[in-house]
Amino acid sequence: MVIKKNLLGILAMALVFGLMFAGCGSFFGIGGDSRTPRTFVKGPAGETTILLRQGLNFDQAFREAAFILNRHGFESEMIQPEVGYIRTRWNRWDSTTTVDAYRVRVVCNFNPGRTQLIVKIEAEYFEKGYWIQGNDTRALETLRNDLNMSVGN
Repeated sequence: MVIKKNLLGILAMALVFGLMFAGCGSFFGIGGDSRTPRTFVKGPAGETTILLRQGLNFDQAFREAAFILNRHGFESEMIQPEVGYIRTRWNRWDSTTTVDAYRVRVVCNFNPGRTQLIVKIEAEYFEKGYWIQGNDTRALETLRNDLNMSVGN
């Protein structure tokens, strides 16, 4: 009985210290800059390719892609249906973050054969007077899934 009480006490203390350490991790420099959104990855833009569904009309696929981008809050800045190109304005993608200096935009390109849709996610984070380029993993995964369900195989 005494051993059981001591074991429970040790587990409770370990849990308390674990939670304290996790909460103060950014204070001790663990886990990087706490202001940077968790889905931001420094480096090149994220890109994915979606194979278009057989028999899908290009015009319909283009309209579906523009609709899905709009539904996710991305306003089109440049649309060129004749070449299969859509670029959105910079947008504050992650509404859960308090960071105002974080932006994301999407570039969609259909290949010349109109059989693939290439989706590129560009993200930038403003720090110390410079825009740091990268991509947003959450935006890429969300748009890849939605576009694949709508126009993909």
